[in-house]
Amino acid sequence: MPLLPALASRVSPEDPSLTRLIQAERVRMLYAPTPVMVMMSAAFAVALGVVVGDKIGWWTTTLWALACVLICAVRMVHWWAYSRAEDREDPRWLSSLVILCGIHGGIWGLAGVWLMPVDDLVTTAIIVSTLMGATAICTFTLQAHIGPNLAMNVPQLMPAAFMLLTRMDAFGWFGAAGLSFMCLFMILEGHRAERRISELLWLRFTTDRISQERAEALKLAQRHSAIKDQFLATMSHEMRTPLHGILGLAQLIHQRLPARAGVLSDARQHASLIQRSGEHLLSLINDVLDFSRIEAGQLHVDRSPFDLRSVLDEVMALSRVTAASKQLSLIDAIDLPRPCLVEGDAARVRQVLYNLLGNAIKFTDTGHVRLRTTRLDTPQGQQLNFMIEDTGVGIPASQVERVFEAFAQLNASFGRRHQGTGLGLTISREIARAMGGDITCQSTPGQGSTFTLSLPLPAAQSDTPAATLTRLQPLSDDVVTRPLDVDDRAPSASTAPERSLPAPRSDVTRPDSAMHGHVLLVEDNPVNALVAQASLSELGVQVSLACDGQAALDLLLQADHGFDLVLMDCQMPVLDGIEATRRLRAHENEVGCPNVPVIALTANAMPQDRQRCAAAGMDDHLAKPFRMEELREVLVRHLHPGQVTA
Repeated sequence: MPLLPALASRVSPEDPSLTRLIQAERVRMLYAPTPVMVMMSAAFAVALGVVVGDKIGWWTTTLWALACVLICAVRMVHWWAYSRAEDREDPRWLSSLVILCGIHGGIWGLAGVWLMPVDDLVTTAIIVSTLMGATAICTFTLQAHIGPNLAMNVPQLMPAAFMLLTRMDAFGWFGAAGLSFMCLFMILEGHRAERRISELLWLRFTTDRISQERAEALKLAQRHSAIKDQFLATMSHEMRTPLHGILGLAQLIHQRLPARAGVLSDARQHASLIQRSGEHLLSLINDVLDFSRIEAGQLHVDRSPFDLRSVLDEVMALSRVTAASKQLSLIDAIDLPRPCLVEGDAARVRQVLYNLLGNAIKFTDTGHVRLRTTRLDTPQGQQLNFMIEDTGVGIPASQVERVFEAFAQLNASFGRRHQGTGLGLTISREIARAMGGDITCQSTPGQGSTFTLSLPLPAAQSDTPAATLTRLQPLSDDVVTRPLDVDDRAPSASTAPERSLPAPRSDVTRPDSAMHGHVLLVEDNPVNALVAQASLSELGVQVSLACDGQAALDLLLQADHGFDLVLMDCQMPVLDGIEATRRLRAHENEVGCPNVPVIALTANAMPQDRQRCAAAGMDDHLAKPFRMEELREVLVRHLHPGQVTA
């Protein structure tokens, strides 16, 4: 039986290998529970024969039970042959399973005709209950494909329903109707389960393929270092684009499936695992981009006034959730006033501290993690030391410096337990040094480690209120919160903030505000368009879709286009987003009309890409894959105040 039509429409006809993988996995899922199921079937058949034998006749029940045991033995031999076969993708394995399930279900259905005395309600109730239980088990174990499900359940239930009708009374009609409706419900539920499994398998194998492509791309980058920068930029776009679709669809599936026990609960869990795996992959991509910037000397560090205490509170709040999941104590030993106004790069300080705290939590199974601060007056000015202490596994003295080396793993088993690129501490220390500080480590194996971040953060010479100072240093759309399992010794550092685009609006409202307005979404990728449309609709805005830059420009050049904001993809056929924005700005300047805000919605996350967007006249930049919170922040910054209500 081919893939479901709705799923097949999303699988490229030029890619039959993915279809074969999904089909083979579905057949494997059908065969996997066979030993347990047939043993249960044989046991229940014998038990039913013993229970009703004196009512029906031992000769009849014995023959029926032997028939059940015989078909169970045949199915075990069939399963044994499949498990040792090399051609498991052969469609004959599915066809033969359907035939055997039909025979098995028919033998069980004989219990409703041959064994069931319709005039004896007690015996009839026992047999009908047994058949209903067997049908429920078969529906669950054969949910990967509707063919075996139908072949097993229909001949198993319907003979009993027919026999109940022969009573020609209310009990018989009610029982027959109940069995018929149950059979129909099991068929429908089996069809829905098959659809969900097929979609989840499609997402799983697509994610595996992207991971494989990424590994191959990294090997190619090592062989061709002369074109590394261009290669990384290209791979960033090509990997972020499908990741945006995968993460968005996984999130939508997880949100829309009800949290009910059984198959639905499993589907929600699988969608959540797919999303976390995609976020893990995204974090590895951002690691490589950050490391590339450091090697090229392009690491950007800002210097502006900000409230250090607010940054520390935010980092501790984020880390406390992870610590609580491991039942660790996260101790706050911060000796700083409120507010504590200093000059430096708030985003980078937040990034490194979050990495070091997450690193300590990840390598601590019992005990605590503590953040302590001290202030020193040096000839160069005020220096702050942030000490992250843990009671974790510790590091041998001979290996302390090695953890700061790129791609370093202390040993093979260590690396397999704590996966990652090996770049986290390298990037964190380079960021610290770019800010004029450093990161050092003291550790004792079996007792724990202390990582000390030293930064020159002079007191801010500003009368600006603390709340405003904090807002002046937002995390860029490249700086995202990462899962902790992304590095060999530290959670991965996120991508550097870039501020080449115009500053965000200062008249934004609270992040929990509701939004209204008409947004033009310009996106040529149908999966990404689906994800973006769903996200925008949940935020309350009206959405119109254009498939390329020329179609968007035709709409925007109309005098009364009515759009309040444009989300513009950069790489599109016919006319790309960069050129479409240039022409729009030229038209607006020519006719003297107000500029409609244009937000770059693209998988290109390199610094030069942000600069190209700003030069074309775009107002902001939202990198794919984006989170709902990041999309909300962009809308709040650029929609008019009247369109954002409390």
